[in-house]
Amino acid sequence: MKRVIRLTFLTTTWLLLIYSTYELGMWQLHRAQAMNVATAAKPDQPLIALTEVASAGMNLPIKAINRIVSTEGKYSTSYLARDQKITEGNLANLDVRLLKLSTGHSVLVVRGIASQPLEVINSDVSLTGRLYPRQNVDRAFAKPGELSRIDPALVVSKENPFLYDGYIVLQSEKIDGKSSNASFIPTPQITQKVAGFYWQHISYVVVWWFMGALLLIAPLFPQFRAPKKVIKSGVRK
Repeated sequence: MKRVIRLTFLTTTWLLLIYSTYELGMWQLHRAQAMNVATAAKPDQPLIALTEVASAGMNLPIKAINRIVSTEGKYSTSYLARDQKITEGNLANLDVRLLKLSTGHSVLVVRGIASQPLEVINSDVSLTGRLYPRQNVDRAFAKPGELSRIDPALVVSKENPFLYDGYIVLQSEKIDGKSSNASFIPTPQITQKVAGFYWQHISYVVVWWFMGALLLIAPLFPQFRAPKKVIKSGVRK
């Protein structure tokens, strides 16, 4: 009876361990799949007015990040943002403008790669572009008329007390109804960061399932079997 109970207990424990390694592997696999989904670029939503997705003087809502927005107004101030990352391994100086809307509020606009000297624009402007959150890390040492990072907090003043959070990178621009010749830059979506790395999770899947496979075949190894009883034979004198 004790042997049956012991055998049942060992078998149950063995099966539970195998099942646990399988589930742990599946959990890591789901984490890897979730990372792929979360970091993948999503289809762009329809064009929307800036005033419909964000409010001046307020933090940029998560739902507004990456949206393609439209707005119009007049450029009031020009800035140069040095050493901005355009593509992997490619840095450039950018032409950044403060666009004043008819509401009296303003928003930072990246027109594209800066020319020397910066073009003077005094006419009405209508534009579309992708909305990005403000930069939090300085890219260069700023001189007068330059920005160390593209951040509305750096240009807030008595003349411009209410700015939209974040900034717009142009995709199209019309000056007095005519398309401009600005040197536009790529506007990729910002992808969500997920803890861990895809291949790290995949490696954990392999490890857990390999351990499960070892547990599954463990009874085949002699050292895991019950020792055989040896009967000693005696010789009568």
